[in-house]
Order: sequence, then structure tokens, then C-alpha cells
Amino acid sequence: MVPPTTAIADVLQLRGLTGWLSPPLRPIHRSLGLLGRARTVRLAPGPGADGLDPLHRMMDEDLEDRVIVVAGAEAAAGAVWGEILTRAALARGATGLLVEGGVRDVNAFRDLGLPVWALYEATAGPGPDVHVACVGGPVEIAGVVVDETTSIVMDGSGVVALPSTDVFPDSYMYADAEEDVVRALRDGASLAEANRYKEDVVRTLRDGHALDDARARDGGGYGPYGGHPAYRGHGDYGGVVGELRRY
Repeated sequence: MVPPTTAIADVLQLRGLTGWLSPPLRPIHRSLGLLGRARTVRLAPGPGADGLDPLHRMMDEDLEDRVIVVAGAEAAAGAVWGEILTRAALARGATGLLVEGGVRDVNAFRDLGLPVWALYEATAGPGPDVHVACVGGPVEIAGVVVDETTSIVMDGSGVVALPSTDVFPDSYMYADAEEDVVRALRDGASLAEANRYKEDVVRTLRDGHALDDARARDGGGYGPYGGHPAYRGHGDYGGVVGELRRY
């Protein structure tokens, strides 16, 4: 199981980093959670010699556990992605889609189960005045540079792009502490009292120290509530870091 995107984004923020793509991307079809490696495409204005053919040829590749990232798609007059490309991508194993522009055939995403985040929905197709500038190189999407080594985490709350998954252990602990806050509130604690279970984690992350002492309590949880059961017992988190999986 991957950490929640909200926890990852907060940990990145505490480290003085960025990486979240939402906003400006918004959910077209949400997923419960997935981790995949980026497969990048960059579009550019103008017809170009090959138009969108390189994107279509990419659909014949092995896309197992890849999140397709289409940057620069706002250059198109309409949607650059719809049901046909969705079916082709899923047949090759793609696990998610990010489009910095428009998509259409939204019901197909839901029916076929492809998680999609994009800038907007459109009715018309892309038109002739857009072309593929590159496939597979570094691209900038939503202000974040993504390349073929980038890990993409998507869930119902957002999308985050990471150069590596080394942020996962701290993100698990952060999510664990937030669940302790929720449990304390359910038990009648005041917000000030409940927040105590998160304050030490935030302080530790901000100071850049390891969280080994904090995660040692109650099977990996933080505080007397033990954290969310989904994050308990991860130990060194070796069963998750580096894997590409959906849950």
C-alpha cells in the first residue's frame, strides 16, 4: 500500500520541496491509490511532421505499471485523449493517465477503470494544430519536471510526482499521526489535545531528524492510539518502497 498523497505532499512541504500536481490537474476519474512509473509525452503547438502519430505508436509499447504523462496538451484545441486511446493503453498495461490539457469520453474512464487527472473535459478532438514534440524525455507538467524514472502516486485526493520513494517512510508516519488525531477527536478530546499526537512528528520532519523512535511505539503507530491499521507493522517499509502496485 502506498501512503496517501495528502501525507506525501505535507511531508514534501515540510522538507521545503514540491511535487504535487493537483492543482492544477483535477480528477476526471479517481482511484483508491496507485503507484506507477511515468511514461512521458510532450505536445507542442503547430501541426508538425508527424502530428500525434508518435503518441499513437506509443500505445503499441509495453506500458505495464506505467502512468502516462501528457505535458503541453493545452496547446490542442480540444481533447487529446478519449476512449480509443484509453482502451489501447489499458490493453498494454497502463495504470493511470495525467493530461495537462483536455480529455473526453469520460464515461469510458469510469467504465474501463483508468484513473485520470487532467485540466478539463472537452467535447471536440485535438484539431490539426498540435504535435508530439518528444516521447520519453523530461517534461514539465503542472510546474513539476517529470521523467521516465519519476514515480507517480495517485489516489482519490491528488497526484504527486516523486524522483524516488524515499519519502514513503516519513509519509506513513505522518499519516499514522493524523489518524491518531482523528481517533482522539472521536474519543472526545479537544483539537488542541488531539493535535499533540501530530506535533512531534511535524517537528521532527521539519528539523530533518529520523522518525525511528516515534514509529517504535505500538506496532508502528504513533501515540496511544497506535495509528491507522493500514500503516501498522511496516517495519522498515521494505515491502512497499520501490514497488509498482495498485491497491
